[in-house]
Amino acid sequence: MKQVYLSYHDIHTDCIELAKIIKKKFKPEKLILISRGGLIPGSIIANYLGIQDIDVIALKTYANRKRTNKIEIFKRIKSQKKLIVIDDLVDSGDTAKIVKEMMPNSKFVTLYAKTSGKKQADLHLYDFKDSDWLVFPWEQD
Repeated sequence: MKQVYLSYHDIHTDCIELAKIIKKKFKPEKLILISRGGLIPGSIIANYLGIQDIDVIALKTYANRKRTNKIEIFKRIKSQKKLIVIDDLVDSGDTAKIVKEMMPNSKFVTLYAKTSGKKQADLHLYDFKDSDWLVFPWEQD
C-alpha cells in the first residue's frame, strides 16, 4: 500500500480549484459536509463560494484504517435546495451511494477519487489507485 501524504497547502489549493468548477457547473444553494473528512474542504469551498447555508451529515465507513462492514449514519438531512455534498475522498463509493439515496437532488463532490469509487462522484479533481492510502493532514499524528 502506497501512502500519499497531503499537506494543508495541497488541500487548500485543490479546494479553491474545485470551488471554481462547482461555481460554474452547479451553482449550489446549500452545502452538505460529510463529517469528518469533508469538514475542512467544505469550509474552504463554502468561503470561496460565499455560501452560508451549510449542514453536516455524519457517516462511519472506516475504523482504524479498515473498512467496516456496517455503515453507521449518525445524522440525516432533508432539503429541497440545490445541494452539493462535499467529502475529501470517494473510495469504494458506498458513502456517495447512501448520500444519493438520502438526497436525490444533490451532487456528490470530492477532491480525490479512487478507481473503484469514482463513478459515484459527480465531480472530483484527482484520481488515485485503489491501493493508494491518502493521509490527510488532519489525520497525521
